[in-house]
Amino acid sequence: MPGCPSRSNAPLTRRDIAERGFAFGLGLAATAVLPRRLAAQTAPPSTPAGGGLVLDPEQLVNANTLLAADPDPALAFLALMPSDEFERAHIPGSLQIDWPRLEVIDTSDASITRWRQEMDRLFMGLGITAETHIVTYDGGSLFATRPWWVLRQVGHRETRVLNGGLAAWRAAGGEVASGPASAAPAASPPASPATAPSALAEGAATLAQLSEVRARLGDANVVLVDARTPEEYASGHIPGAVNINDPRNAQAEPPKYWRPVDELEALYEQVGVTPDKRVIPYCATGVRSSVTFFTLRLIGYPDVALYTGSWEEWRRHPELPVTTGSEP
Repeated sequence: MPGCPSRSNAPLTRRDIAERGFAFGLGLAATAVLPRRLAAQTAPPSTPAGGGLVLDPEQLVNANTLLAADPDPALAFLALMPSDEFERAHIPGSLQIDWPRLEVIDTSDASITRWRQEMDRLFMGLGITAETHIVTYDGGSLFATRPWWVLRQVGHRETRVLNGGLAAWRAAGGEVASGPASAAPAASPPASPATAPSALAEGAATLAQLSEVRARLGDANVVLVDARTPEEYASGHIPGAVNINDPRNAQAEPPKYWRPVDELEALYEQVGVTPDKRVIPYCATGVRSSVTFFTLRLIGYPDVALYTGSWEEWRRHPELPVTTGSEP
């Protein structure tokens, strides 16, 4: 794998590369439901100053909103974090998963088909059905966006991200629990048979494969966004890609609320990432770039597709071009 020694000089792990590039750098929770009537609510006062982020109820939800909602067993919290971190503290009743179980870095047609089947089985094992309302969250990594994206790849639309993660839940007065997760397997898949065709088609449109990325190099209507660190980007990136490291989408200190819309629009537009283009984010293994994908959809970009194979797949093909340095 690409990289250089971390500060401890220990070998890089897949987590190091996926999470921050160091180097280069069930129980269902019967606590609250997220009804669609909450669509009119906006971010709480704790949202960063400088512009209130008006929430898209199809994507992002605040802890205050969840805690104020009526109880309903249809809602399940899904924590994206390692099991040891989860066991120290989580929202009561949460399911738990870590990003390696969601990984796919071979984007050939056959591989993606197998992966979607594996994801169906995985989510069924967690007890997630078409009727389950999912709120994903993390411990501050922003990576709750990865299961949000993956669930939509298998046709599950009732999925949202908790703004600010576990830290925001605590700040809003939400209770936390400790110990391992438990899950009762579901008998049906996470996509409703009635809506599966359209939901799966939507998922396919938001996944970029190696073949598309290679074919559209130099296309003025497409822009690639590398979500890795500047050091990783400079060491080698897909030609034409611009670099916006994924933590820049949220405020730096916890709770890591998403930045206001006007700031996010300026962040992307200043490097040519505009809503009139097809935007393809990537990183090392598709984890960090899921944050980019989520953010761009959150602020209204209509045509965004995550290159989930990312640099890990691209670099395995020596015939593909690579650009080094700090420029696209």
